[in-house]
Amino acid sequence: MTIARAHLVDPSVTRWYHCVTRCVRRAFLLGEGMHDRKGWIEHRLEELAEISSVAVAGFANLDNHLHLLVRLDPDVARGWSDDRRILAGQLPAPGGVHRAVVPRGQSRDLP
Repeated sequence: MTIARAHLVDPSVTRWYHCVTRCVRRAFLLGEGMHDRKGWIEHRLEELAEISSVAVAGFANLDNHLHLLVRLDPDVARGWSDDRRILAGQLPAPGGVHRAVVPRGQSRDLP
């Protein structure tokens, strides 16, 4: 049975979480072009940390899984405008789109 994130993650208990994600079917996370994919994962983590109220304290790319140490910053998100919250995926965007995507090269900086 699935449990909503609102019930799993409670910033009043702890703001620090160790997250692990694994590949399926014994596949390798880094694949053939290991350095390119490793750089892509690092860059993507930076991008996601910029648009969310989560700070990445550390991570480890292994052959078939990834470890993340993250800190929740709910106080940061409380000060965001609605436009900024839509960008972070915390509010549905107008028109029923549930995740706002900013094209590469455009600014993610909203008030």
